[in-house]
Amino acid sequence: MVSSTSEIFQPLFDLFVWLGILVGVVVIAIFLIVIFKYRDRGSKTPEPEDTPILGKVPEERGHPRSVVISLALSIVILTFLLNGTFAVIDTLNTPPSGTLNVQVNGFQWGWKFVYPNNYEDTVLRVPKDETVILKIVSNDVAHSFGVLEYKTKMDALPGRTNTIWFIPKDTGEYNIVCFEFCGVGHAYMKTKLIVMDPAEFQDWYSKVKPAEAEHPVQGASRP
Repeated sequence: MVSSTSEIFQPLFDLFVWLGILVGVVVIAIFLIVIFKYRDRGSKTPEPEDTPILGKVPEERGHPRSVVISLALSIVILTFLLNGTFAVIDTLNTPPSGTLNVQVNGFQWGWKFVYPNNYEDTVLRVPKDETVILKIVSNDVAHSFGVLEYKTKMDALPGRTNTIWFIPKDTGEYNIVCFEFCGVGHAYMKTKLIVMDPAEFQDWYSKVKPAEAEHPVQGASRP
């Protein structure tokens, strides 16, 4: 796993997949059994009295036990899914103490990252194995900040600050994109997340100054 968020989401994803497979197998098996059992054998046996007839309202039929079993199984499955989902949401909404807090400003059509020393850039650099907390806001319209490989995203809205956090597990470059259609330049609203070794990051961070952005922020002055 490349980050803490992918580690959090993967078990939930697996739970949804395996329960979906289980339900699908059961439903298809019952479907095939019914088709085989009640197939037309070409006999002259009269139809059962409760056979549905077009244009005729059928009499009351069914088995309460089947309804109770189906309802109970549905409740059990949904309980597992809801508990897993709410547990993940609670974890993501409760960030630990952050080693690095970065302000993320979305604008048409790019991202600006402001570090604690007021250094600004359009590329996000973070240290490996340390908690990173992002404070996300938009300067104009609604955007959605997301890191593809981390399986995480958050709305960037004007006048409201949203928070996400993660712990990078591997060094490398990862893709940051906007998941919310925000105008004609939406498809080009991309940048990189660069995860560095802690010592390398500290060396880089100690050398940058607020006025020395390596990648000039285009459109950062937009209201």
